[in-house]
Amino acid sequence: MNIDQKNIEKLQSLIEFGEGIESVSRRTTHSESLHYGSPVNSEKSYQWGASCLNILKRVFGEESDHYQKFNVLFPKLDYQFPLTKALGIMRAAKDDYENGYLSDTRILIQAEVFDDFLDQAEHLFGNGYHEPAAVMAGAVLEDGLRKLCTRRSLSLPAKPTIDPMNVALAKDGAYSSLVQKRITALADLRNKAAHGKWSEFSKDEVKDMLAQVRSFMEAHFS
Repeated sequence: MNIDQKNIEKLQSLIEFGEGIESVSRRTTHSESLHYGSPVNSEKSYQWGASCLNILKRVFGEESDHYQKFNVLFPKLDYQFPLTKALGIMRAAKDDYENGYLSDTRILIQAEVFDDFLDQAEHLFGNGYHEPAAVMAGAVLEDGLRKLCTRRSLSLPAKPTIDPMNVALAKDGAYSSLVQKRITALADLRNKAAHGKWSEFSKDEVKDMLAQVRSFMEAHFS
């Protein structure tokens, strides 16, 4: 499951959690109910609100309209009307994310994930495990190519590999033929590492691979 799908599923699960809280609101004659409606379970509503703020901050940022509006409602979530409004914000956030209205945000998230995996690959390399480092770097490159294909609306088979994606992206003008040749070489090294053909490549080649993959990802996901 990729990072987009995880975020969408998390947003949906929080929407469903909030709907469950909303459905069991209690009737009251308290004066505040005139403004805020019936009270709801305060423990669950604040737990829900904290989780919502966390994902809104992580996915959209503190300066986003979704986060700012939800944050204003947060102290009032133990009443029905503010909770209902907050649910509307979460539904709008999911819709915006799911329908690609936040491409800049998605790119930043993807860049952060790629960077983490490349850091892990470099850590493996630094500790003498250059073979698995090559496999991990190759996986980052493959996932990056897949996301570039999706971004450019290129059709993909069920399980696309590096070579056909590389050809399609170069043909579509995503990068030059020189870059295409470099990616072909990186794919070959990754395949050798993945199939245990470790005698067919050197540690220096893996070092160069890590640098090239990082450069490529920074050029397209930053």
